[in-house]
Amino acid sequence: MASIRLSIITTLSLLLMTTPLSAAIYKWKDEAGQIHYGSTPPQGTPAQRMGVSTTFTPVPSKKTTKTETANGKATEAGKAEEKDPYTQQQHDTLCKNARKDIETMNKSGRLRVKQEDGSTAVMSDADREKRMKTMQEMVKKHCK
Repeated sequence: MASIRLSIITTLSLLLMTTPLSAAIYKWKDEAGQIHYGSTPPQGTPAQRMGVSTTFTPVPSKKTTKTETANGKATEAGKAEEKDPYTQQQHDTLCKNARKDIETMNKSGRLRVKQEDGSTAVMSDADREKRMKTMQEMVKKHCK
């Protein structure tokens, strides 16, 4: 009887821990016209729910290439300082979500993930390793 309770509690805990993987992100404008993103928009402000996937797609970095100038000296093109495409709030959110994801994957035995059709399936070991690597890269990039 105690083992059944323990397995029920474990299952419910795992389900609750996977909730951050499917959290909604909203986009809204404030009075000054500034665009904001977050998990909860301010009350009374029209907000658009964003179709955010749980997989992270990194922003490609600019490549530098050497070109010859008229006087024969090599220069690096595209070396201009890149602007960070993320706000501090976005960095914080991505960092927090990546750390929670890693913590969930380290604690859990078998993980269930939502499929596109709304059903759930057990995450394969290969998918788990791939996701773990992606989340570790996100921590390096967004957690400072």
